[in-house]
Amino acid sequence: MPRTRGVNFYTADPNLEFVCATVMERDVFDRARPLLVELGAVAGDELDALAAEADRTPPALRPYDERGRRVDEIVFHPAYRAMERLAFERFGLAAMSHVPGVLRWPGPVPHVVKYALSYLFAQSEFGLLCPVNMTDSTARMLTRFGSPELRERFLGRLTTTTYAQLWQGTQWMTERTGGSDVGALTTVARRGPDGTWRLWGDKWFCSNANAALAMTLARPEGAPAGTGGLGMFLVPKHLDDGTKNAWTINRLKDKLGSRSMATGEVTFDGAVAYVVGDVGRGFAQMMEMVNASRLSNAMRAAAIMRRCALESVVHARGRLAFGSALFDKPLLRQNLLEMLLDAEAAASVVLNAAVMFDAADAGAADARRLLRLVTPVAKGWITARARAVASEAMNVRGGNGYVEEWVNARLLRDAYLGAIWEGSTNVVALDVQRAILKDGCLQPFAAFVAARLDFVQERTAKPAADLVRGAVADVERRAATWPRLDAPARELEARAAAETLYHVLAAALLLEEGQTLRAQRDDFRKLLMASLYARRWLAPAPPGAPPYPWRVLERLERIVDWRPIGADALAGDAAEAS
Repeated sequence: MPRTRGVNFYTADPNLEFVCATVMERDVFDRARPLLVELGAVAGDELDALAAEADRTPPALRPYDERGRRVDEIVFHPAYRAMERLAFERFGLAAMSHVPGVLRWPGPVPHVVKYALSYLFAQSEFGLLCPVNMTDSTARMLTRFGSPELRERFLGRLTTTTYAQLWQGTQWMTERTGGSDVGALTTVARRGPDGTWRLWGDKWFCSNANAALAMTLARPEGAPAGTGGLGMFLVPKHLDDGTKNAWTINRLKDKLGSRSMATGEVTFDGAVAYVVGDVGRGFAQMMEMVNASRLSNAMRAAAIMRRCALESVVHARGRLAFGSALFDKPLLRQNLLEMLLDAEAAASVVLNAAVMFDAADAGAADARRLLRLVTPVAKGWITARARAVASEAMNVRGGNGYVEEWVNARLLRDAYLGAIWEGSTNVVALDVQRAILKDGCLQPFAAFVAARLDFVQERTAKPAADLVRGAVADVERRAATWPRLDAPARELEARAAAETLYHVLAAALLLEEGQTLRAQRDDFRKLLMASLYARRWLAPAPPGAPPYPWRVLERLERIVDWRPIGADALAGDAAEAS
């Protein structure tokens, strides 16, 4: 029963190294690579063991201390605390975008490096990256919208890499009225004669319930209904004199996945709060935090797909059935190839989105519009697809995959959360539609895809590139009709369009990478993967036909090991496509 414990998740993934070297500037990659190797070793061994232990022993709520005082303390297994130290202190994942010197980086670490490191971390531990991202995002919101006084008081505690001094942050929006209809929330903010704001109301899903600082939405008394009347507030767990603020954790959620991380139900009962930014633009400001969280969700789901592919390949190569390795069975090879395609596409989309994140932060207007569309596109498909990949990986391992001693059960349970967090798949698809109709984001997206395709000069890749161009044109034609459609008809087109745009983006990025690999090493591996991906999702096989021909599956060992693949593989694939 082969297992992956002890495998370095970075050095075992030539695709990740190639994509990182492609999307990062050379000096950035040279500085990042030793850190990626280091975290890859930790993720494949120490972190994996801690994650399994923390998942088996979820946190517990200790509402009162021994003297009967309300403390709302959350008690974690030591394994979870050890993972926190790895994430927040040793690798500084929450701080690295904000302060120089983390991991000896000369300035703040670029988002693309942070996402590559987090992608490795998430292959072993999914739940803790919610507190990491929330702490990172809370600091980001304070930096962008907070007053100088709030930044002075709280930023240092959010961005420290000294574990004992850290204050974790979080974001609480969901109420009993629901999570998606934010405008229906009922939490009230009242301002006293002394100017102090206080909150009353309930928050129903409070991730990272042990956080010291919560960014939340509330409606100031007298403000209009809907999202336009909401303010964004920062609520500390403890006040300046050390007393507990007026909010309580009522209970912790018994969740299917992300069991290591505490999610609770919280009641504000006159809790002191601080306005962040313009009190009349709270929802718009909070959406920036939500979008950063959506990209983090996509990254974690992509990491689950990669771990599933790795587990399946290792298992298939090491187990015998009917006289040969499982890896040699045609149907299983089909499963493995599909997992690899999904995992490689997701990694490319996430890391390229992180590059857009860096450019947007540097002030590039086109990058901001592009990221506005790419983020929900990536979140929508990758988090939904991770469920299918995790399920298939469990099937590959068979009965052992269904047993909690192996990682598959945890991967499957965790995969189901990503598509719910920060907006269900349908809600995110509607946001894609809004980004197109209201923010004009389809034009820069189409231009970005066209630039990737224009880079591809290999003649045998033309059929795949033409599929991508045709799909973009189809979405543009349909989107042009949306303003004339009634609301139900327009809404019904949202999800199909969002999914198509994901496949367009993924295929275009794979093709660009394929041309780069072809130029560097005369290797057609990536062009073959791009062509297979485009055919799989933009021109699927007819009902009853296998999605991949045997002549491609025969090359699976070379694909997995990143051994060179010749032009004949792509030429044959292109001939079939045409």
